[in-house]
Amino acid sequence: MERDRTPIEARGGIVSGRIIRILLISTAAAAIGLALVWLVIR
Repeated sequence: MERDRTPIEARGGIVSGRIIRILLISTAAAAIGLALVWLVIR
C-alpha cells in the first residue's frame, strides 16, 4: 500500500518536473540557436 503524499511533497514533484522540462527546452533552444549561428557564419 502506498504512503499518502503531503501537499509539500506533491508540490515538490510538480516543481521539479517543471524545472526539468524548462532545462530540456532551453537546452534544445540553445542547440538550435548555435546551429543557426553556425550556418550563418559558415
